[in-house]
Amino acid sequence: EVVGCPRLSQSFSSRKKLPKEQILYYAIENKRGLPDPLVINYGNKFFKDLKCHKYFNPKYNWNLLHTKTLNILRKFAVKNPDTSIIIKIKTGELCDTKEYLNLPNNIELKYFGPGHQLLEKSKVVIGWNTTAILEGIAANRFILIPHFHAKNNNLQKDNELILKLKNENYGYSESDFYQKLDFFMNKQYKKNEIYNNQYSLKYHLGNDDNKASLRLDRFLSKNINYKNVR
Repeated sequence: EVVGCPRLSQSFSSRKKLPKEQILYYAIENKRGLPDPLVINYGNKFFKDLKCHKYFNPKYNWNLLHTKTLNILRKFAVKNPDTSIIIKIKTGELCDTKEYLNLPNNIELKYFGPGHQLLEKSKVVIGWNTTAILEGIAANRFILIPHFHAKNNNLQKDNELILKLKNENYGYSESDFYQKLDFFMNKQYKKNEIYNNQYSLKYHLGNDDNKASLRLDRFLSKNINYKNVR
């Protein structure tokens, strides 16, 4: 049984705080959630018992999805100079630095440090196949998922996190994504209103109520006899 995520309590605490006019984009990693690196390293024979291993294309990645998302944010930043946009790049992730050249002044890059600490001031959280999105849900921020790759990827549903969010949380085309981003940034944020389905927190992390640590403590207390531990 999953008993939580170490950083989730801090994300839950952000629910009590009003965000600023800030967008947080967790830069999409090329192979995030894809089994392709394992196929490359170990070969198809290693996965011969898996029914769909032969469908994996080692050349497939999310780079185009990231590039399109970055271009949308670039356009949004130009038209909305008072909006702050943070792009969090995963620590240690190799990226093409050229794509980040000549960004508008209101876009800031973050290469190092934990990403969950950026949630507190962010109104909209953008990402793909990352637990950072789950943390954004726990923080009760507006979630927006770039979902305009699905037309060309038959295995898309098998390779993405199960979130069960509302349609308004998915950008099904580049224009749809832009419009929904604009919608969320103009929407009034009410800290006492829950904006996201909590299903994914329970399904992936076993913690949709910020009480996983208490359940783990009760389990350990009930099942471990500390008197016999030396």
